[in-house]
Amino acid sequence: MSGERVGEYRLKRQRAGVGYFGQVRVRVVDGAPEGAVVWAVDPGDRSSLQPGLDQEFVDAAVAGAWDGLGVVGRSGGVVEVLHVQVDLTDIEVSAVRAAAAMAVVEAFGVGDRVELVFDGGWGVVPVA
Repeated sequence: MSGERVGEYRLKRQRAGVGYFGQVRVRVVDGAPEGAVVWAVDPGDRSSLQPGLDQEFVDAAVAGAWDGLGVVGRSGGVVEVLHVQVDLTDIEVSAVRAAAAMAVVEAFGVGDRVELVFDGGWGVVPVA
């Protein structure tokens, strides 16, 4: 991998009348040989979730970025979580995690190799 790649994914779905929302933007840059994920959201960005009160969603975005690295089988890059969109009505932890994973997959240009699945929550799996 050389340089940087940006990926963004918006998951907005309904299942059994329940709304699920997650929107995450990431940048993947050269870096740690074993791979890494860092929170890189501007602390002054009020349109993005922030550590503290939004911690469960911050944790979901970071975990999802790791999931995305696992799905694409890539190490050797640093995933910077740049933005996690605020949505006061339908935001949901599994949707944020899946959106982060999809954003990483999109950054690597292999979105066609994975699909979203729902099994009590959203996830990303390789296409069979």
